[in-house]
Order: sequence, then structure tokens, then C-alpha cells
Amino acid sequence: MTNNFRRPPILGVLILVLMVFEKFLAHTYTVITIYVLPAPWKYWVPGLLGVLGVMLIILGLKRDEVKGTLLGYSGAVLVWMSWFESGLPLLSRYNQIPPAMPTEGNMMAGLLGEHILLEASGIFCITALFFVMLNKDVRCRMLLWIRRRIGLGTRIGVPAPGNRPNVARVAAFEYFFVTWFMYVLMIVIIDPRLNGLYHPVTYALSAMIGLWGVYLIYKLTQQREVGFTIRYGIGAVGVAWYIPEALALYEKFYEFYIYADKHPIAILTVLVVYIVIFVYLWKTPVSESGRPIVK
Repeated sequence: MTNNFRRPPILGVLILVLMVFEKFLAHTYTVITIYVLPAPWKYWVPGLLGVLGVMLIILGLKRDEVKGTLLGYSGAVLVWMSWFESGLPLLSRYNQIPPAMPTEGNMMAGLLGEHILLEASGIFCITALFFVMLNKDVRCRMLLWIRRRIGLGTRIGVPAPGNRPNVARVAAFEYFFVTWFMYVLMIVIIDPRLNGLYHPVTYALSAMIGLWGVYLIYKLTQQREVGFTIRYGIGAVGVAWYIPEALALYEKFYEFYIYADKHPIAILTVLVVYIVIFVYLWKTPVSESGRPIVK
């Protein structure tokens, strides 16, 4: 592939495929570690891979714009899928949190103890994001938009000139908070103790989030700088992933990736395509300042 593939809209499409396939593989990994691996491997494997994720983020701190972003993103994926996806079920069992199951429809729309625990953490997620928003150097598009709408833009001030944040930290931070926020949001919307899956409010909110996700994907395809586009993709795909998740709950989308034993060729194909795109982005030429060069 030539540098033409690092131009819009192809660049955004490549990153869209990369991150959607990451979601596929992450679900495959979670199912294997939680439901397939025997003890003690079901604890050791995610524990060690979470440590690897932290190491990747640290390694990315002094890398260029593209490699630092990819390392921060990959590290955050490993940390979330290993420590949180595997750790929350342990915490919910230890605290004996009962599930909340729907009275009708797809039982997959029910909440396990770990989902209820995560839903309760939403207040901490929102509070933390509020204080992040008060940082004048924050560059999150969504937080900046909210800040302008509530009239805090001029009160907080402008970013320090020439102050470039560490991209590995930014990518990891964004993945963590977008995943956390969207996870909590979906749980609240489908919670059978509130409106449940088959309620007009649920339909309306799901449609709004779906449209938001589609808009962000469109904006993703318009981005031009490789490192920034990867970071933009973390948020865009994080929101848009609500669409297949919701369709799966309504039994309109088949999640083949959670049945790796039935679809090994499909999972292998996803893995190969993911690696090819990742390596291609990794090889983006950069200048001495660490910024990508796309001729």
C-alpha cells in the first residue's frame, strides 16, 4: 500500500476497520479468558497481559506521533480487556451482587453483577470527566464542545502555546474513558429495572446514539493526519460500537466473534487484517519532530 492509503477518506476507513476488528478480537479474548480457560490460567493470563498493556503505554511515551498513539491505544485495550473485563466478575461475585434479568425478550439484555457494579461507577466516570474538562490543555473534542455550550470556554483559558501532550497517554486515556462512559451509558439505557430493552425511551436514545456514531464515523473519514486520526477513531468507534451491540441485543446482528470455536476461519481473517493495517500504520514515515509525513 502506498501513501495514498494514508489520505482521506481511505485513512479513516482503514482505522475504522482496525478498531472494529479490535472490538471483535477483544470479545473473542474475553470469552476465552472468562469462560474457556481453566483456573489458575483464567487469572494469570489476563493479569500478565494487563501488565503488558501498561508496559506498552510506557514504551509509547517517548515514541513519535504515530507509534506513540498506537502503543498507547494497544496498551489501553489490553488493560481494559484484561483487568477490567476479567476483574469485575471477580469483584461482583466477592460482593455477591445479584443479576437483574429482563422478564421478556433476549436474556442477553440482562445485567450480571459486574454490569451493575460498572453501572454504579458511572457517577465516578462523570465526575472525573468534569474535572478533566476544567483542564485548559484538554483536547477532547466532545469535552471542548460541552465546555463551550455551558459557557466555560473563556473562564478556563486557552491551551499553553506549543504545549503538545504525550500522545501515548492521551490515546490510552481516551480509550479508557470512552469505553467506560459508553459501557455505563448502554447499561443504564437497557437496564431492565428502569426502561428495559423494549421501551420507547430506549428506542429513542438508541437511535440518537446510533446517529451520533454514524456522524463521528463520517468525520473520521475526513481526517488527514495519521496520529490524530487514530486518536479520533478511538472516540468515534467507541461511540459507534453501540450500534452492533444494540442490534445484537435485539437479535438483529450475529456476534460470530464470541463463538471462535464455530468460526475459526473468520476469527483468523479478522486477526490477519488487523495485523496488516496495524503494521501499515506503524510504518508511517515521520519527520525529525516526530510528525507523520504523507506526501
